[in-house]
Amino acid sequence: MYTSYMLQCEGWKSIFCHPKRPAFLGNSPTNLHDFLNQTRRWSVGLFEVAFCKYSPITYGTRSINLLSGLCFAYYSFWPIWSIPLTIYAFLPQLALLNYVSVFPKVNSFWFFVYMFCFLGAYGQDYLEFISSGGTIPRWWNNQRIWMVRGLSSFSIGSVEYILKCIGISTFGFNVTSKAVEEEQNKRYKKGMLEFGVASPLFLPLTLTAIINLVSFLSGIAQVLFRQGSIEGLLLQILLAGFGMVNCWPIYEAMVLRADEGKMPLKITLVSLVLAYPLYLASSIAF
Repeated sequence: MYTSYMLQCEGWKSIFCHPKRPAFLGNSPTNLHDFLNQTRRWSVGLFEVAFCKYSPITYGTRSINLLSGLCFAYYSFWPIWSIPLTIYAFLPQLALLNYVSVFPKVNSFWFFVYMFCFLGAYGQDYLEFISSGGTIPRWWNNQRIWMVRGLSSFSIGSVEYILKCIGISTFGFNVTSKAVEEEQNKRYKKGMLEFGVASPLFLPLTLTAIINLVSFLSGIAQVLFRQGSIEGLLLQILLAGFGMVNCWPIYEAMVLRADEGKMPLKITLVSLVLAYPLYLASSIAF
């Protein structure tokens, strides 16, 4: 991206080339750890472009034009998506565990605003994906992977960039492995996520899966057994349920799978240990 950005700043013009026959053949990682490790490096590189003296916000908008500069800025600030994704993955769920409502009630006008924004955004994304030749399963996996990298590689990449800026040593450069084993390839073709490695990149994912599961069950229990009002908690219960649906491959890897691509037991145990102090901290905050 940086190369094309600088070429356009120097006066080169781009053309849109989209032949019916694919012009290039690339190879991408099929292992989730390799994929997240790759996008973590991208996050650091994108921030380096965003905050350098040739930033698209300042230099790009003046050298190319306002719209093109903002388009490059959108991609260079991509890792910032980790902030709202992390907030929505944890904050409403932890509030639900503490019997605190953070969203409007069902009978409020703002409830319908929230639902309209959520369904509208997903509906637009769905129509764009399907109109470009995608399928429903691929669209669902695409939005799931967007959340996965937002919670994992984007978040860790952002922290790594900050540590790098203040002079603290971070991860070294790791070459992405694109070699595929036969059994791994079979699981990939079945649409199964490949874990298999005890990596810190999986901790945010397993922690999210645990918090969303517990909060969803807690919300249902509050409504059924504590005779609580569902009006103020409905959006949080729905959000936790939506998180659970997206986390199904993680639950499957943690509990049901026995192949080499399952979630390492060490990651599951560490996530369970981290979930408790996170709940205690939220109970103090709420």
